[in-house]
Amino acid sequence: MRGPSSSHTAGPWRIGRMAANLLGAPPERALFTFHPSSSLAVCFHEQGSDLAFAAGLLGRPLTDPDFSRTLFRAPDLGLDVRFEKFPFPEADHPNSSLLRLSGGGKELVIHSRSTGGGSFEIASVNGCPADITGESFVFLLEGQREEDLKHASVIAEECGWETSVRRGSGGPVLFGKSSAPLPETARETLARNGTRFFNADPVMLPMPGEPLFSCVSGLLSLAAEKGWSLGRAALASEASLLGVPEKDLMDEMERRLDIMLTAVRKGLAGDFSSMKLLTPMAQRLWNSEKKGALFTGGPHARAAIRSLAALHVCSSGGVVCAAPTGGAAGVLPGVAATLAEDFGITGERLLLSLWAAGAVGYLHDLRSTFAAEVAGCQVEIGAAGAMAAAAAAEAAGGTARQGCDAAATVFQNVMGSVCDLVQGVVEIPCHSRNASLASQAFLCADLVLGGYENPVPLDETIDAVDRAGRMLPEELRCTSRGGLALCPSALALPRLDTGTH
Repeated sequence: MRGPSSSHTAGPWRIGRMAANLLGAPPERALFTFHPSSSLAVCFHEQGSDLAFAAGLLGRPLTDPDFSRTLFRAPDLGLDVRFEKFPFPEADHPNSSLLRLSGGGKELVIHSRSTGGGSFEIASVNGCPADITGESFVFLLEGQREEDLKHASVIAEECGWETSVRRGSGGPVLFGKSSAPLPETARETLARNGTRFFNADPVMLPMPGEPLFSCVSGLLSLAAEKGWSLGRAALASEASLLGVPEKDLMDEMERRLDIMLTAVRKGLAGDFSSMKLLTPMAQRLWNSEKKGALFTGGPHARAAIRSLAALHVCSSGGVVCAAPTGGAAGVLPGVAATLAEDFGITGERLLLSLWAAGAVGYLHDLRSTFAAEVAGCQVEIGAAGAMAAAAAAEAAGGTARQGCDAAATVFQNVMGSVCDLVQGVVEIPCHSRNASLASQAFLCADLVLGGYENPVPLDETIDAVDRAGRMLPEELRCTSRGGLALCPSALALPRLDTGTH
């Protein structure tokens, strides 16, 4: 993704792309509405949500080098896109948006939520409940009567699709989804059985299979039975879920590792655009560490500095790998680079450490959220630290249980941490938190590998983290209305970026 935020940049891009897919025609007019009390209303411009929504609608890649000029170019590309802050009854999430979209003689009203880590939900289309998450092929067939949709339902189900009749603002709607596309002949037949037909391809990989585990105990049982490490179990489960060969998945993980390491290198070299509030510091710290000017130094400090470097790139709008989010995109790269450069861990062993991190992220996603707007910084940078601890334990040759215990220990140390973005920008205190969690990942892995006995298992810890996060007041969940964001010094910080979109 392109920084700074997975919730506010990557998620909106996918929402825009899915909305354009549903429209089935070049978008001509788009009006996005954000509830005034929402996180999106506060951050949509600062964090590039407006650029991302528009780029998704236009089919421009999120990593397009010309991304920052998307709104400037939109009129020439035939799109009139606007943004407003106004209450709307569907707003039920800090990242809710209401989109009124038209083009090619069609109109759509789409209520969506950006749910963290680049994930999203389209909750309704033209008033019809839709539960679209971008991982399935979908269609909506509007009709005058439910009887009109029965024949269409039979056709879709014969093709292996799940269907249900729902109620939209204009009458009954047949909603269908599947991990495989509809044959063209079936699609044409469906379109003739209603008044309006909308369909869309997924914007993420479909999941035709089943995972090999869905909880910590299931994972540990599988690993024990097969003699697998945490990373190896995660790889096998992902292959089963996606129906993709393990070799292809390893190749894709290697591509993501390269994005992470490239971000670290660029951050240390100063090869990125300016940030909004912070002056770059990773290069200066790196030079200090090399000179022995730090009090302790060593791999822990180098991991922290590398983490800062990667987040410099993210905060400046550069290309990073959300792991699990944009605001936490420094932790795992800092740890991975340290494993490679300080400990000589490369190749399959390093890639499996990332799969171990993915296992923890997957288990967290099943039970909680990656959105700081919902549960605070603990589920973003805290989750990144937990994932990175599992990666360190895996690289060190630890067992699946030790990886999970190392992750749980990190979570227990950051429980209750707030999201208090200064001036609505993903920089302060995000940078210092990324750095400290990269260091803590090694510390907690060391504790567990050395004999520390974690008393509360990972799944119970995640549940506790989620409950604590949802108890945080709105002011401490990515709205810039509490915590450090209200300190006089923070409010008085001057902007360093010279350009605006």
